[in-house]
Amino acid sequence: MASVSCEDQFLCSICLGIFTDPVTTACGHSFCNICINQYWDKCKPCRCPMCKEKFRSRPTLKTSTFMSEMVSEFKKKRKRDDAEPQTSESNRKVKKRKKPQRPISTVENKEERTCPKHAQPFMELFCKDHSQLICAVCFSDHKTHNIVPLKEQCEEEQSELQQKIKERRQKIQELQRSVELSQENSDRDMKEGVEFFNDLIKCVQQSLDQFKQSIEQTHEEAKQQAGEFIRKLKSEISALEQRQAQMKKILSSSNQFHVVQSFTLYKPTLEQNDWADASLKVPSCGWRMCKAVAELQNTILIPKIKGFFNGVLKQVKQHAVDVTLDPDTASPCLVVSKDHKQVHYIDDRQNLPDTPERFSDPLYVVGKQKFSSGKFYFEVQVKEKPGWCLGVVKESIDRKGNSQRTSQNGYWKLIGGINLHNLWSVPQKVGVFVNYEEGMICFIDAETSAVIHMYTDCCFTEPLLPLLNPCTNPCGINGAPLIITPVNV
Repeated sequence: MASVSCEDQFLCSICLGIFTDPVTTACGHSFCNICINQYWDKCKPCRCPMCKEKFRSRPTLKTSTFMSEMVSEFKKKRKRDDAEPQTSESNRKVKKRKKPQRPISTVENKEERTCPKHAQPFMELFCKDHSQLICAVCFSDHKTHNIVPLKEQCEEEQSELQQKIKERRQKIQELQRSVELSQENSDRDMKEGVEFFNDLIKCVQQSLDQFKQSIEQTHEEAKQQAGEFIRKLKSEISALEQRQAQMKKILSSSNQFHVVQSFTLYKPTLEQNDWADASLKVPSCGWRMCKAVAELQNTILIPKIKGFFNGVLKQVKQHAVDVTLDPDTASPCLVVSKDHKQVHYIDDRQNLPDTPERFSDPLYVVGKQKFSSGKFYFEVQVKEKPGWCLGVVKESIDRKGNSQRTSQNGYWKLIGGINLHNLWSVPQKVGVFVNYEEGMICFIDAETSAVIHMYTDCCFTEPLLPLLNPCTNPCGINGAPLIITPVNV
């Protein structure tokens, strides 16, 4: 009979115990009869747990008489070995059995290979629904569950780990690419900004040079004119002094009659200028500077800056969207037009359902459209309105007036009208541009392209809605509606 000294050849690779009712597959591998049949109950198509050979149909297995005899002989031998007294350390080392190899199981000790509930060895099966190993007794409770071979579960987990590693490496690449794009955009913005401001500085410097030259030229002209006056005055003074000397000489040797007779009656009068109205026009430096700044502003700065903002407005208009108002959100003191494009204030509060969507105390109405990514732009006519308010809000804002309406609470708005002291002209139409990813909101005068106000570094975490408020109508001067107008791209 073959040797029965090696325990490994009598272990079932599924339950890791000594064979019970051993059977052998066509590929030559042996298993416990119950283990292999339970394994095949959940494995389609049937295959060998060891070599993975697939069978076209489920094999009909019979108990291996030869293997049963070998197992029986091995059990007897192990009992005899356990019964022999161990007299020395060397005997104990000889009697110590080799730790069996585990071709499928990755569990290292017997306690971990045993079901804590049934004290039975775990099978090479895993219940995905409950994320647990199962034994032969557990198997009946998991028949309807998603059960897979343990090796398949290990391969799946390895695949998942590999996928997570791959995703994170891709995220690293994505972040690195974002940094590269940020650098490229920063370089482009820096280049364009430096060129634009250098151009402005150059224009300002040229205007300053012209201003200084004009002042110096005016001063030089005044200086030359004064010099000419002084030269003539000195010439006349010299002539008058000579006449005075002659008069003193005659006066010292004659009487006054002879002096008058000599210098008044007979001697011609010297040719002299009337200097009473002679003067220099000294211009005020303040007004000359005012003129220079006005010329700089009107002929250079405004055209250049307006040209820049015209380009900005042209770009944002590419992201124009169609906005319509939601009357179900309007305050009871607001009336929305039938086309949902206009809203105006009325003194008499309407009897409307107080739904969660409707604003109560604040005179607001929001648009139907929600924006949670990208860029969008819309325009609102504010003509003939000394007071108005518009912007965007987050969808979850408090609509019942219980919180402050600030950007910290999800209101990004502009209060306009006669209070816009930073503008030289009152806007007639205001554009609202939002860049969701960059957290930026910009209010623009849609007719002059001037930037009225900006919010930057905002953190948007939910959909945004357009917001309009026509404000109250004191003394009947603010009754005009706010009108959402088409954007002329």
